[in-house]
Amino acid sequence: MDSKKILQAHKIQLQVSWLIDKVGYDSPLGKSIRFITYLMDGLLVLNAWRDFLVVRQQQIGNKFLAVDQAIIHSSYSGVRKLMQTEPQWRGNDLGIIRIYAPSYLLDNPLSLGTNGAEHTGVRAVLEYALPEPLERTEVIGRLVDQLLFNAAQRGRLHIGEDLPRMIIAILHQLIFQITLSEQEISASLDYTKNLFFASLPEPILKTLLKGKIQPQIEHRQRLIAKYKQSPQWQSYREIGTQYRLNEHQIVNSIFDMIHIAGTAGTSALLGSVIGVLCLEETVRNNVVSEVNSLWNGEVTPNAGAIENSELIGKVILETARLYPPVRFVSQLAPEAGEVEIGGKQCPFQKGTRLLGSVFTANRDQNKYQRPDSFDVTRDNSDILSWNGEGHERACPGRSLSIGLIKMFCFYLFKKYQWNSFSEVKWDMEKVRAVTPNDLVLSGFSQRSV
Repeated sequence: MDSKKILQAHKIQLQVSWLIDKVGYDSPLGKSIRFITYLMDGLLVLNAWRDFLVVRQQQIGNKFLAVDQAIIHSSYSGVRKLMQTEPQWRGNDLGIIRIYAPSYLLDNPLSLGTNGAEHTGVRAVLEYALPEPLERTEVIGRLVDQLLFNAAQRGRLHIGEDLPRMIIAILHQLIFQITLSEQEISASLDYTKNLFFASLPEPILKTLLKGKIQPQIEHRQRLIAKYKQSPQWQSYREIGTQYRLNEHQIVNSIFDMIHIAGTAGTSALLGSVIGVLCLEETVRNNVVSEVNSLWNGEVTPNAGAIENSELIGKVILETARLYPPVRFVSQLAPEAGEVEIGGKQCPFQKGTRLLGSVFTANRDQNKYQRPDSFDVTRDNSDILSWNGEGHERACPGRSLSIGLIKMFCFYLFKKYQWNSFSEVKWDMEKVRAVTPNDLVLSGFSQRSV
């Protein structure tokens, strides 16, 4: 994308910041102006989000304005500090996407948009609902094997199409003991793909786009009704009510966890891991050796095998650094102030979004040597993907996500094979999780015994 357009749009952002300081951040005029800048920058991000970030970082600095007057932090140290600020105050936003139409979410805030006691309660429910993978290796192994067997029957494994379907099926089995039909899985994936509709104003969603989004909303309603029939539901409800959450909050928070963070995030990272291992022959051969040394393939891998697969763990972490499925973290400024942007002091208001660009932070030259290179020898103990560790915003699903990907690697390289693969290319333009969606493993089949 033309860098001049990206920088010119930022000049407008700077001018607008002074205007909003005068008219009021939440005044009717202030809101209208911010929405205009949101749309203006949104078009740039949709066309080339990586160029958008890199050009502004290189030409302006590690802090710059974007979308609705949000302040983006792009360095490792800046994003890490933002993540670890406690207590945090968050709006109902999904990274860089501002939620203007909550009806698409059945008027339930994202778990990432909750604060205080509500956030504590939602987090407690999610931590209880998410199984520890080392305690469920047999179940997870059987599910992974069955889903890969189905792909083998088709003779190919399509990263962008097949992996999300597999992950959403697995998560519903693990969390609710529910088997979804192929139609329900397709509807769930459609719901996730259409999340951007929630960034449009509510009147547009309820009038011009009602026919387009109504099937997705109705699917969500049907599925959460099905959740309440699960044998697991009562225990989740009991946990939530201890924190004064109602049923609507509990069941919808689990829905979002499964569909957004769980399916979209884990399938994207799994696809990137497969892509990396297709390209990195030496690493792939070493992974195969590790799998063979830990598992004979006769029964499902046990907890010891999964836990001791150190090389696969390093591959997952380094892949998450290079290709983070979650590229932005978001919170709100608790008070007004000034920030230095491009060598000048710029005013910001209470409630201004503070965004952390995980993608640029993970490639910060001040943190990582040869940051754009894949290197399994790195120390990724303080990686920012999964929102880091040891604080209130750390991802509660990190352990399960890594455990699932490890299990897939065990089966892919022990029980299955493919004779060719298509081009491995990470899409750095479209606004979606960074993964080689078009990668196809052809001739995908079970290994002969």
